[in-house]
Amino acid sequence: MQARAPLGQIGFLGLSHLGIVSSAAWASFGDPVVAFDPRPDVVQRLSRGDPPVQEPGLTELLGGQRSNLTFSSDPAVLSACEMVVVAQDVPTDAGNVSDLGSVTQLLDAALPHVASDTVFVIMSQVPPGFTRTMRDRLADLRPGVTIEMYYLVETLIFGEAVKRALKPERMIVGCEDPEHPINPRLRKALSRFGCPILPMRYESAELTKTAINLYLIGSVTYANSLSDLCERLGADWLEVVPALRLDQRIGPSAYLRPGLGIAGGNLERDLATLTRLATDVGVDTTYFDALGQHNAHRFDWLHRQLEDRVFARAAMPRIGVWGLAYKKNTQSTKNSPGLRLIQEIGPRAIVSAWDPAVKQADVPVSVAVAPDRDSVLDAAEGLVVAADWDAFATADLDTIRQRMRHALIVDCVGVLASRRKEMVGIEYVSMGR
Repeated sequence: MQARAPLGQIGFLGLSHLGIVSSAAWASFGDPVVAFDPRPDVVQRLSRGDPPVQEPGLTELLGGQRSNLTFSSDPAVLSACEMVVVAQDVPTDAGNVSDLGSVTQLLDAALPHVASDTVFVIMSQVPPGFTRTMRDRLADLRPGVTIEMYYLVETLIFGEAVKRALKPERMIVGCEDPEHPINPRLRKALSRFGCPILPMRYESAELTKTAINLYLIGSVTYANSLSDLCERLGADWLEVVPALRLDQRIGPSAYLRPGLGIAGGNLERDLATLTRLATDVGVDTTYFDALGQHNAHRFDWLHRQLEDRVFARAAMPRIGVWGLAYKKNTQSTKNSPGLRLIQEIGPRAIVSAWDPAVKQADVPVSVAVAPDRDSVLDAAEGLVVAADWDAFATADLDTIRQRMRHALIVDCVGVLASRRKEMVGIEYVSMGR
């Protein structure tokens, strides 16, 4: 096999979840990568091979790139880079509005140190118009310096970030002019991933990421609405799903699992962004508003189950909660259904919770985090499964029967649905049935 021609040094800006995973993935092709972040403590941890985020396979990936990947809190390391990738995660506020300040601050810190003819790639998720504005801003701040700027749609999914970073489905590249060839350095870097490369104008690429997430929100809302109908009609959503997946217009990978609505922050942020953009340019927002309203009320399903099956039977009951992260294989608690439930029923119940990744120090609400999974069962009047960890799917049903005062499982994610026939002596409640 012919050896790949080496690229020049590549710089990454920002060592949050996206930057850590992406820098390690790009370094895995053997090219020198330097990753800058102004926080010395994060840089020190990563230099030791101790990532501050949980992601399957990340520690192993970082360990395999020690000779290619350097972490630094000194922006001067970027001076030798031919390409700089901005990969800072964009935080959201309580209203799910993006705070782009961290991205612009990183760009400002890097700009004095980059050489002329540097290729800039923004991978952070930004709204339409941001990349073009930054291109113009950098040109004003560094007149006479030639800087090409691109926008690269990130593929990050918490819990699957390493797999998707190493083997993306496609590379969506926002360009100033998609009719012009992509810079050879960037094209060479992207071609190593062996997937289609789709060039388009800046605004189209920025909107594509948001459009993908809106489609997923619509799919979640679709599944939730149909599962509610199944419950009222005596149908079973799990019997309907296989037929849908075999329809070529829907497909085997469709989001068809009902739940408590969207969580994690990213989908909520994109729905808020699209609603705001549509309002600003005079586009009808009826569809966006309907999705938002549905998800705002989706949590009512869980409260109805607890009112009817727990609070109607016991005063100040003990309730166990499995799942504090918003989904499996992540530590992220942003908009976590489990934490929301604990906040809302806290005054009326004695709650004990457990999560494989989230510990007591990580929990921003008042709740007793149990030392292990099964401790939350002791004398409980009900168990709420709020996340889809594999550790919940493999729970021992005899332990549930023996340790709970009332063996009731309210499974909000369907993680135990395939074991319904084994649940003799357990009251099992899931969506869509």
